[in-house]
Amino acid sequence: MTHEFDRTDALLADIRDLVRHARLITARGRDVFFDRADRTQQLAAKAIVIDLQTAVERLPAEYREKHPEVAWAELRAMRNYLAHDYANTDYQIVWNALATDFPRLLRQLGLAED
Repeated sequence: MTHEFDRTDALLADIRDLVRHARLITARGRDVFFDRADRTQQLAAKAIVIDLQTAVERLPAEYREKHPEVAWAELRAMRNYLAHDYANTDYQIVWNALATDFPRLLRQLGLAED
């Protein structure tokens, strides 16, 4: 039980850290994110979404079941979309995830700092 609890805590810390990095990207603003000459922010954002979903998938099923308000399936679908249909990525969807969905996820999981 302790091992599972420690693992869950570590995964939640990873999720919080990934959302912190997402905030750094959105803090730079939409113009930087959507700059066609430099896709660095977009590519970093995709990696964050994929890594966050990987951490979410590793959370114990019991933990996810305790949080039915979280759109678990939508998180998985976004990760699959970004990983498998990378050439057709709609970066507005990625921006919305970073700016809106991820902070909401932290609130839903009781991890929000503000």
